[in-house]
Amino acid sequence: MMMLVARADGTISLYDPSRSRPIKSWLSPAGGRPVTRIAWSKTRPAVFFALDAASKLYFFNLLQDEGGPVHTESPQGGAEIAGMCVPDPSAGARGSLKATVCVAFRSGHVQLHTLAGKFSEQVKSEGEEVAALFRRWFEAC
Repeated sequence: MMMLVARADGTISLYDPSRSRPIKSWLSPAGGRPVTRIAWSKTRPAVFFALDAASKLYFFNLLQDEGGPVHTESPQGGAEIAGMCVPDPSAGARGSLKATVCVAFRSGHVQLHTLAGKFSEQVKSEGEEVAALFRRWFEAC
């Protein structure tokens, strides 16, 4: 089990709980702005999402790019995002929900965004590839 940590300087770090130092860090994809929320995908072991203080949402896919986000989204019209979460699709009625990101705006509005297949549909042997990647990072630190 790994743990992602978002830092006030915008850095994101991945920890193995057995170590006090991160096994991998991403240097401020937010341009030095604080990363305020971070969440693993519930359907893809290689994917996680980060939200920064400027309301930018970053999509990471560790199998596509180990160095940083593969996609960035910003709300239209200058809306400010107060928070985000990644609901578990299996928690829906008979597991019928699609993979989504829930975005809460400072205005009080909430939007549920269905994720594109590249961020929601697990590829063959993804779990094993991510485990191998984590082992490589663990051994290198």
